[in-house]
Amino acid sequence: MAIAFKNIEKHYAVYARPQDRLREWVTGRQRHRVHVALDGINFAVQPGETFGLIGENGAGKSTLLKIAAGTIRPTRGEVTRQGRVAALLELGAGFHPEESGYDNIRFMAALHGLEGVALEDFAVRATEFSELSVETLQRPVKTYSSGMFMRLAFAAATAIEPEVLIVDEALSVGDLHFQKKSLNRILELRERGATVLFCSHNLYQVRSLCQRAAWIHGGRVQSIGATEDVVTAYEAHERRRYAHLRTDAPAVEVATPVATTAAPAAHASVPVKIMRVGIETADGINPAQVDSFQDLTLEIEVESYGDAPFHVGFAIVRPDKDNVFGSSTQFLSSRPPMRGVGAHRLRVRFPRLPLLSGEYLWSVYTLDDSGLQVLDMAELIQPFTVLNQKHREFGLVWLEHEWLQVQ
Repeated sequence: MAIAFKNIEKHYAVYARPQDRLREWVTGRQRHRVHVALDGINFAVQPGETFGLIGENGAGKSTLLKIAAGTIRPTRGEVTRQGRVAALLELGAGFHPEESGYDNIRFMAALHGLEGVALEDFAVRATEFSELSVETLQRPVKTYSSGMFMRLAFAAATAIEPEVLIVDEALSVGDLHFQKKSLNRILELRERGATVLFCSHNLYQVRSLCQRAAWIHGGRVQSIGATEDVVTAYEAHERRRYAHLRTDAPAVEVATPVATTAAPAAHASVPVKIMRVGIETADGINPAQVDSFQDLTLEIEVESYGDAPFHVGFAIVRPDKDNVFGSSTQFLSSRPPMRGVGAHRLRVRFPRLPLLSGEYLWSVYTLDDSGLQVLDMAELIQPFTVLNQKHREFGLVWLEHEWLQVQ
């Protein structure tokens, strides 16, 4: 096994006031309460596996990752690791603000036990990956912008070839170009056989990247197993948790994207931009009302400003933001990603739309060639109402069914 957690517990002493710590030390009387961040964590991640961690904020995920990386120790229990570990946790932790980018990179190399030629090779790989200028790397890191700091930190953290990679919400580093570069680096390490322990609130990425997952809730493992099983259970929990909030929530504000003739330079930061989204039925273009079992076609127009391959995805969404159905050109195994400068138009046909009465909206996305990085989005747009006027069945969708026996 690459990482194994055995009966892991992590407790923190919480003091109401800073001076209570000193009083406790002097008097020997307890003046703190104990916060249990983790309790009874037992599971193992196999070599070469990509394993996901999910859960709400405060569940204990980041604490568990820090224990896995060795940056903090458990109160009880044992963690074992096999091979060199690289951790993308609090990026830049350990960087000295007064030292230059170059010096901090060399310090990171020394922490990994590198010296001589290996250290210099590490520094070259890290500086090249960061794409920071020589002048920037010679300055103290306290003068860096947050984006520059994150570039340097990510580059230094991944310049080694780890057997185990620990990732905590690290796929939103820097600008769009560097986010793509960072994602490709993680995927490259995974393809080389590295074990990846991946924590994210982006459940789409967890579903796409991970073979197995664990749902951490209240410091305990609530569910562990195949990714789809665990993520589905977590989503159901979240829907129940916020059901009362959704009931009282204000109406969703929707926006409809409009066609534009702006020059490509205006969208330099968005390589593939959504230009128009519309639906068509026998009753016309963008009808406000659609009948159940009526043929419907979704039309999406995008504009690509480069030759990089990309995908387009969509989702049918309820006003409470629950997804009814979603798909992407990424799932078309018979064809490669789209590419090419200029306009692209996609049409998706829904024969005999099986939605039942209700209000629905569309969300549309352009994605990179991996299908993991969002390039542009238009969410909760083009509202339409479905009326099931010819049948009495109820719910969200029509399911084919047959009554086998009625007595």
